[in-house]
Amino acid sequence: VLSYPLILSFASPAQLGTILSFGGVGMVTGSLLMSTWGGGRKKYINILFGFMLLEGLSMMAAGLYHSVFLFAIAAFLFFLGLPFINSSAQVIFQRKVAIDVQGRVFSLNSAICGSSLPLAYLVAGPLADRIFEPLMKVNGPLAGTIGQLIGTGPGRGISLMFIVLGALTILVTIIAYQYAPLRLVEDKLPDAIIDPIDRDNI
Repeated sequence: VLSYPLILSFASPAQLGTILSFGGVGMVTGSLLMSTWGGGRKKYINILFGFMLLEGLSMMAAGLYHSVFLFAIAAFLFFLGLPFINSSAQVIFQRKVAIDVQGRVFSLNSAICGSSLPLAYLVAGPLADRIFEPLMKVNGPLAGTIGQLIGTGPGRGISLMFIVLGALTILVTIIAYQYAPLRLVEDKLPDAIIDPIDRDNI
């Protein structure tokens, strides 16, 4: 949501277009790689965790410096990982959720994912304008600490948001990986059994 104003705080509209192109290429590349590879014999939950870490690192890298090149690489890596994450989650849901409730589970999942974007539009702007941007002003509260690392001035508050969100993504991923029932879901939870009648209807 805030990537456009962040990029335009240090880059031109043409450079913004270049960065968006890198993100698009990353998405296409990830989709082609996942469709070709298919996950192999790897556990899909590990693929999901691995690329979630990549997402977090990409967000943190995008917030660190005023660099078109770095942001373009971060955008490429971020969107490269999305097809792997989405495909891995979809495979796990289809394998482990009972056939008779898959429709309800997928509908709920779609509703939650779909509501995240409007929620982001609702809260991202006020968070940036009222909290993070004032913190990173030239003489702001964090100018002498974090400002020494990522700089101060317009757009640096949004940069801090990217770094915080990236760090939270990594932290949540690590915590989730430590939770054995989730990490071992493909081993411990039996695959959904397809009833013969259902098999004929698939």
